[in-house]
Amino acid sequence: MNTDKETPPTAFKPTITTEQAVREGLSRIWERYKDQFIDRIATLEQASLALLNGQLNENLRDRAQQEAHKLVGSLGSFGCPHGSDLARQIEQLFRTSANLHADAFYLSELVRELRQSLTACPTNTELTKSDAVLPTPISRLLIVDDDRELTQQLAEEAKAWGIRVDIAPSVAEARSVLAQTRPDVVLLDLEFPGSIEGGLELLTTLAAYKPAIPVLVLTAQESFVDRVKVARLGGRGFLQKPMEPPHVLEAIAQVLQHCNTVEAKVLIVDDDPQLLALLRSLLEPWGLKLTLLDNSEQFWDVLEQTAPDLLILDVEMPNLSGIDLCQVVRNDPRWNEVPILFLSAHTDAETVQQVFRVGADDYVHKPIVPPELVARVLNRLERSHILRQLAETDPLTGLSNRRKSTQELTRLLRLAERQQQSLCLMVLDLDNFKQVNDQHGHEVGDRVLMQLSEFLRRTCRSEDVVARWGGEEFVIGMYGASRDHGVMRLTTILEVFRNQEFQGANERSFRATFSAGVAAYPQNGADLQSLYRAADAALYQAKQAGRDRILPAASVQLPREHH
Repeated sequence: MNTDKETPPTAFKPTITTEQAVREGLSRIWERYKDQFIDRIATLEQASLALLNGQLNENLRDRAQQEAHKLVGSLGSFGCPHGSDLARQIEQLFRTSANLHADAFYLSELVRELRQSLTACPTNTELTKSDAVLPTPISRLLIVDDDRELTQQLAEEAKAWGIRVDIAPSVAEARSVLAQTRPDVVLLDLEFPGSIEGGLELLTTLAAYKPAIPVLVLTAQESFVDRVKVARLGGRGFLQKPMEPPHVLEAIAQVLQHCNTVEAKVLIVDDDPQLLALLRSLLEPWGLKLTLLDNSEQFWDVLEQTAPDLLILDVEMPNLSGIDLCQVVRNDPRWNEVPILFLSAHTDAETVQQVFRVGADDYVHKPIVPPELVARVLNRLERSHILRQLAETDPLTGLSNRRKSTQELTRLLRLAERQQQSLCLMVLDLDNFKQVNDQHGHEVGDRVLMQLSEFLRRTCRSEDVVARWGGEEFVIGMYGASRDHGVMRLTTILEVFRNQEFQGANERSFRATFSAGVAAYPQNGADLQSLYRAADAALYQAKQAGRDRILPAASVQLPREHH
């Protein structure tokens, strides 16, 4: 089994393009698995020799057919189309020939030619070897603007949002920064001394990255022509100066939120480790979190552990086929809307009809054509993301809503029960939030909600459930965390949050706090409803004790009253 559940999303150094990264990955994988390809051909040679000597048994014939099947997809995907064609012919003979003895010499010649074809594979000579490691992305903003006062204000505001900032007062310095690191988003002022052409050229450069770096343009000009140019070059937004730093950061946070949602989880099930390694090299550079599984019998446990946004299944696998897995997924109401993409070396109409009949969303032939696979995967994820976001996301904060987070928390509870792990549930509520709305207006109140949401999202782990359940109430679920650990984590968050200043009505600054209750499975309950009641009772106690504090759930719960 190979499940790699903790694989982080991967981004590029700006000096390495997607194509270069993929080519380097293919080269490394080829060198790592080349001997295994040779071993598979050795199995074919063993079966061919046994056939010539009249000693081929069903067990060896089945093994040879399976090895040939794996070579069909692997060799073609690694740039060996001739080897893939030979393996396909060999597989067909082992699979369907009623009188295999009559084809013994022809089969032997195919196997001999297949071994020779390995030396001609372009992967050996054309792909550049490299030990470069693609870095894990970090959240950072590049501000390209020569207004020193404004950039410092934006940098200070960005700190409150948990965003790292690089500042470049010129296009040339921006290119120097880009040569060292890749930002998650760029804020670009087009109005440098001279013309806007330098800024537009930089925008073109940023749009050419794979994936493209999102750019927000900030300018005092109101030229419609410039707006059109920015839109054509892929700009994500056009912000009009003067604009208060909090409003600028809100726009940046929205762009980051959209970009983060594209970093989807993909579960790939294929019994061929070489093909799994190939798929990793093709898809990881696009920011996808991959879980790789080579044993279909472990599929259901891994499915529940990872909750993928997309499934990629091989049609033909031992014991449980991709067809079997697809049918099981489509029969379960929790997973029946997950997009499923099939891989298969079979191109016959019957196989294609069968996979769509059981519920496939897409079908890709082996050998894999990298641009086609990447395009199909990203398009499928984008379509499902749009629909899912409407149903599962709180529109103000971008966090999971109550419906979605309830599903996620229930899944984590089942996992905690099976794995005998703890699960920490936190319920937090902003203090005196009605006064914030009454004194400063609902727009300022929304800004507080959004900033707390962004802060929670960036300080919690990626596997944690962070949700807004309505009004000023938020819920966090941490798998594997104890109640004391949850109290400690939230206390740290509160200490930082209470020091953040907000601009209110009439330029008056103010600060905000929250109170929270923390419960844990199994000490405070065995189901989500019990845990919520326990945490909510502790939250009530925190409010009664003076607010601005975190309390653990007690063994005896108090009835909840309004906060």
